[in-house]
Amino acid sequence: MNTYVVCMDSVWVRNAEMFDIAGLADEELTGIDMCGTDNDRRWHDMEPVPFTAVMKAEVEEEACKKAAAEMRYDSHSLFAIKVSE
Repeated sequence: MNTYVVCMDSVWVRNAEMFDIAGLADEELTGIDMCGTDNDRRWHDMEPVPFTAVMKAEVEEEACKKAAAEMRYDSHSLFAIKVSE
């Protein structure tokens, strides 16, 4: 039995943004107003690869089907990466 990390392919996700914290000191992170207009420039579009599950399976397709059933996703939107045998 192999272990797989199962994720959703980024083509099935839209309208994702991330807040860029580059250059900010640790002390600034706790008090920053991420939603304030002063920080609009820090928001950037991104293409995330959402983690879905870790699954034991014989092959990638089986891992995707198991994760899809557990998370109520369509298995066609998922892919799996073998991390151990």
